[in-house]
Amino acid sequence: MFLSVHATVAITSINYTQNPILLFLINFFLHYLLDAIPHGDGDNIKGFKNPIINLAILSFLDLFFVLIILYFSHNNLKYNYNTLIPAIIGAILPDYLWGLYKITNLKILKWANDINELSHKIIKYKPHYLIEYGLQFIPIIICYIILKY
Repeated sequence: MFLSVHATVAITSINYTQNPILLFLINFFLHYLLDAIPHGDGDNIKGFKNPIINLAILSFLDLFFVLIILYFSHNNLKYNYNTLIPAIIGAILPDYLWGLYKITNLKILKWANDINELSHKIIKYKPHYLIEYGLQFIPIIICYIILKY
């Protein structure tokens, strides 16, 4: 899933606890739960011949959207940064650990790759990539409903 989806879920989780450590842990776990939903991750994005450049641009844009979500959550929902930051870091850290492993191949981070691969294989159904991207809206819609009421 895109980091912005994980961040949206993290913000919603603040409605249930204000404990920063618990928010970090819950969202770290929720990241892998969400990744079990079939979703497009940018494998089909074209642009530059080098796939690393494509993924770097996609990652930058995704992080940019996370920062926008963080800003609006703080200003519009009046959430405190002491709860927002740990929740969002817990939600997006698994992808950064996985990416760091893919780039560096550090053995100490192999667990991040293993859990990432496992979570993506829980549901074996692979729909058309456009449907996969569309499935990312489900958590966002659920979060919107929770935040609205």
